[in-house]
Amino acid sequence: MLEFKPHIYNLDSTVVNLIAEISSLQGELNTSLRALRDDYQIYALANIDAVHYSTKIEGNKLTRDQVTQILESKKKSSSANHDIQEVVNYSKARQFVLEQAKNKIDIDFILSVHAQLLNKIVKGKLKGHFREAQNVIKDSRSGEIVYLPPEAKDVMPLMKGLLNYIHRNQIEKMSPLILAPIFHYEFVTIHPFMDGNGRIARLISNALLSHGGYEVEKYAALEKQHEKERALYYKSLRSLQVQNYYDIHPLQNITSWIIYWLTCLRETYKEAMDRVSPLVHAVVSEEIIHSDRLTKAISLFKRHITIKAADYAVMMGLERTQAVSDLNILLEKKLIKRIGGGRSTVYRINK
Repeated sequence: MLEFKPHIYNLDSTVVNLIAEISSLQGELNTSLRALRDDYQIYALANIDAVHYSTKIEGNKLTRDQVTQILESKKKSSSANHDIQEVVNYSKARQFVLEQAKNKIDIDFILSVHAQLLNKIVKGKLKGHFREAQNVIKDSRSGEIVYLPPEAKDVMPLMKGLLNYIHRNQIEKMSPLILAPIFHYEFVTIHPFMDGNGRIARLISNALLSHGGYEVEKYAALEKQHEKERALYYKSLRSLQVQNYYDIHPLQNITSWIIYWLTCLRETYKEAMDRVSPLVHAVVSEEIIHSDRLTKAISLFKRHITIKAADYAVMMGLERTQAVSDLNILLEKKLIKRIGGGRSTVYRINK
């Protein structure tokens, strides 16, 4: 029976500095003052980003605005197409994983998350079960095989070994900033499912961070950084995996992957800090910073795709003239932008 053996890494100066910077940012996040209602809005925004960008990595064609409409809709289509179902499933699975983050991550938990991810997309043992056949990873352009994961018979012992390694190191208080990227790499290298491996790896690595007190996923999406750096994401993996799992050297050093992963996490924290700040800093004047109403307005625009002037007035409880004044200030500071003209004019956040 094949035995799981974790690959080695170095705590070099780059890794240590990234850990220190991220830990400092988490401390700032913990001490930032904001209203509970703003937290709810930020959580919703982070969820939209996580769902959109993680599924986009896997080829989902829906735009971020479309994902927002789906997740905010009170009605869920009973005849959802593949992309819509994938988005709905990821959102539900993400909520489940983060709610269970403090619990032990075992085989049953992994299989349960996979079943949720592939619900109504595949049937039978293709969801909620480890694969029973060989799968391959191909270059999307050439169609050539770039990586051959382990045989199906080796998946269960390798997964048991990986999860035992995670549990043991959680008990021994290994930093989640090291444990999470290790899990991500080892999981996608084992590639235990026919489909959904990347999404599972990203969900569980977030859970490992949350379990260890790094709760950035409430405020911003690490998945967004992976998608933003998609070429580097795959390059960082492929440079270590070689073509065949059985040819990967047992002493393969995965420090480069940990550095890539922590760099993405640091950028996620920076985005989170931008969101929990009253407004986007560096472009906001003193008059806006000290306006509770305009602070609330920015949160409103972050939550909605587009807003009409009349709707803004109603949502903010303002007279028409005051609403127009607010919108003009936000336009002047380039915090929002105007789309269309006349009665069809709408406003949206300036990303």
